Amino acid sequence: MKVTTVFFKSNILNITSNIKGAIKSVIYVIYATFLVISFTFFLSKLNISSKIIDLASNIHINNNKIFSIADIKNIYPVFNNTSYYIKEKVKENIKEEVLVVNNENSSENEVLDNIKFEDAVNVFSNKKSLNINKTSSKDKDVVIIDDIKIYNYSSLRDIDYEAVYNKVITLTKSSDKILLYNTHTSESYTNSEKYKFGYSGTFRSREAKYNMLSVAGKLQSNLKEKGINSIHDTTPHDYGTYTSSYARSKTTIKEAIKKSGNFGISIDVHRDASGDTSFAPKTNINGLDVAQCMFVIGVGTNKNRNEYYEDNLALAIQMQILASKIYPGLFRTMFIRNSVYNQDLNKYSLLIEVGATGNTFDEAYRSTRCLSNLFNIVYKK
Repeated sequence: MKVTTVFFKSNILNITSNIKGAIKSVIYVIYATFLVISFTFFLSKLNISSKIIDLASNIHINNNKIFSIADIKNIYPVFNNTSYYIKEKVKENIKEEVLVVNNENSSENEVLDNIKFEDAVNVFSNKKSLNINKTSSKDKDVVIIDDIKIYNYSSLRDIDYEAVYNKVITLTKSSDKILLYNTHTSESYTNSEKYKFGYSGTFRSREAKYNMLSVAGKLQSNLKEKGINSIHDTTPHDYGTYTSSYARSKTTIKEAIKKSGNFGISIDVHRDASGDTSFAPKTNINGLDVAQCMFVIGVGTNKNRNEYYEDNLALAIQMQILASKIYPGLFRTMFIRNSVYNQDLNKYSLLIEVGATGNTFDEAYRSTRCLSNLFNIVYKK
């Protein structure tokens, strides 16, 4: 009887202890859930500067400035020490030596150059009435112009796209140089059989031949072959910092304009800042895989409107319509944002995303060949 009593008490105590433990666990779960919900609600009501929200990407911009858990996920890689050396001091105005192999793929270039130039000129020169369709939502306007698509996330919803398209753009090879630069210099691509390298951050590299300096350098080489003069400023703007990269590239642009005067076009060459290699936008042109490109246009803010936005948008729209006829699929959907991206410093300023993290340098280099052919049509002899 004594053994039975001891056994009974022992089991009752164990059951009671387990119940108490289970109750505690439930309480902890409820408390943690409450904290997460409260924190999320607090963030959703927090009106925070878009400069903080927009750190991780050029295009994934929260126009309503509502901070969410997703934003933390996007921003984390930027401040993670494996991504950027944010505590390391870096010399200002350092110039990188860019190794560019000049048109080594001559056979590929011949394939990409295989366009009917006269037909291309006619597409660009003979303006016509456009077929424009626009649908609006709270977040954006979706604009379809002939064969191209635009997502307008800006607060400027009354853009006259037909008037913008019909703007006359006159650029000549003899006088209108192109300025090439890279705000997010260290952005890189996926390894390929031909280009194997190590990352110095999260899909980033400080080696000029394995980051955006190489892509802009390749574009410069292709432009030169077409008889278009360009300057490639190789100042790295995000080595040691990410938050001030646009401020640094602003200084670069101003110094270049001060030295050489205004440029015919200024181009900030990026790649889409997706966080993994699963996203690799590409198209097939005459049997070759080519990284898709994307224009990102900044109209400015309500308080600080970009005075050049219509000119910049006109060039982007005209080039993308041209590309849709000559290189179908070369461009992804164009983005219009309430940002500036230093596009207020020079008339005809473009931000071009060349591929994404999952693309390879081979694919990105082919894109620059296609872009050089498009610019060769835009420019007068």
